[in-house]
Amino acid sequence: MLSKKKTIIVSIFLIVLCMSGCKKSEKTTSNITIDDKTITKKTTLEVYVASGKLTNYVTSVAELYNQETGANIDLKITNVASGTATVQMISPKLVTHEDMPDIVSISDSAASGVISKFQDAFYSASDFGFYDKFGKNFFEQKLSLLRNQTNNNTIIPWASDFTPAVSFYQPALFESVGVHFDTIKSWDEYIEVAKKIKEKTGVYGIALPEAGDQEFFIDLMAQQGMPLFDKAGNLNLGTEAINAAKVIKKMIDAGIVNFYGSQDAEKAFQESAMFVAGGWYATNMSLNFPDAAGKWRIAGMIPFTDNQSSFVPISGGSSFYVPKDAHHPDVAQQFLTFMMTNEKSLAIALKEGVAASNQKAYDTSAANNGFAYFGDQKYNQLIFDLNQNTAAMFLPPNYSDATSYITTAAYKYWSTESFSDSYLQEADNFANKYGIKINK
Repeated sequence: MLSKKKTIIVSIFLIVLCMSGCKKSEKTTSNITIDDKTITKKTTLEVYVASGKLTNYVTSVAELYNQETGANIDLKITNVASGTATVQMISPKLVTHEDMPDIVSISDSAASGVISKFQDAFYSASDFGFYDKFGKNFFEQKLSLLRNQTNNNTIIPWASDFTPAVSFYQPALFESVGVHFDTIKSWDEYIEVAKKIKEKTGVYGIALPEAGDQEFFIDLMAQQGMPLFDKAGNLNLGTEAINAAKVIKKMIDAGIVNFYGSQDAEKAFQESAMFVAGGWYATNMSLNFPDAAGKWRIAGMIPFTDNQSSFVPISGGSSFYVPKDAHHPDVAQQFLTFMMTNEKSLAIALKEGVAASNQKAYDTSAANNGFAYFGDQKYNQLIFDLNQNTAAMFLPPNYSDATSYITTAAYKYWSTESFSDSYLQEADNFANKYGIKINK
């Protein structure tokens, strides 16, 4: 027989255990399907999402969701950048099975590191029936990118935005030397035009980081149809990489590069005749540099050469994930399905500056709106057209680390002009670290 003291201790232990179990039991098990009726129970969804346009998008759609379907949801939003910051925030929770938010926005470039370790920790939009019903409406390269992040070539998240790399340029500077930007047929031709602009106006032709570049280099490879990584996770550094390195070195030697430090990129962009960035930057630029309204236009990247077709590099995108340790995964999956497919919701995405990966968004009236900051250009139609010809891209878990090696390699190449002593040397270091091959 237990003593009175032991009985009290055991009782306390059981109460604590029950409280712990009760807390976990509050979570719902997601057994619903895409065709189930909308859940109308009062529910607060906890959402991790970047501030700005994505937060505005999610918030606006939540109001629409309640109005259109009779749902009754509130959002508790935690603003966190969708890349490394989100990964760092959720990874410890995934390890310890702590309570998770109901919805997490993760950039596609950062997600593979999480999915490679915790694929089974998230509900799959494919299993929910989302892509069986709506997959044909999404940009195929976006879906391909997401499939290749998983172990069994399925698609786990709800695909959100998807943007190409574009050229931001100042038409007046090009017209000052008698050139229309959209008539330039190759990077070699651009270098000659940029030299004339620099001589006449003092404005540089392009902005690049002084410590070495990786993003523009990868874009130039993609234009030639060659991703940095192949599907098996091996590094591609063959002819296309050599060609890309030579183009950048030619720009440097021509004196048209506006070099910038780590904190000065946006300032350098504004002081250049043209710069390359993801289409997503258009909204950021209009907010950060309101006085430059009307000076800039957007176009696809200049063709790599004038005698071959150029692919469009992918330069941005994110997706929404529903963790299994969330409290309301059933409601989250229904809400995300509405957000990514409802016509009014897709129109909201474009109005907020979110480049939807569902092509149906570009059938809405919002797709025809002019972007006043860029001279009333039909920005969304440009994004849609460019996304029809995006280059293949694979994002293994070590992708971000690889870009650091590429940056170091670029800086070496700029001073030595030896591809083997820069890019190939850094590639060997990277390959030895991860046990991968180099495709030369």
